[in-house]
Amino acid sequence: MSDSPIDVIEAAIRSAFINYPKEDDPDWRSPDWIKPEECTHLAQGILMELQARGFEIVKRAT
Repeated sequence: MSDSPIDVIEAAIRSAFINYPKEDDPDWRSPDWIKPEECTHLAQGILMELQARGFEIVKRAT
């Protein structure tokens, strides 16, 4: 897995949908019910909003 902020946010979004699926989704048992491009779109929107409000995501040295 990449350490880029967008990849981390995408993984978190996908994880949330796998762990908490929609009950009204007929394919809710599928871990792919949220498409990767939808995760990317959401992650990009989150990053853009954070940047617009003056936030910056940086990786701490370990």
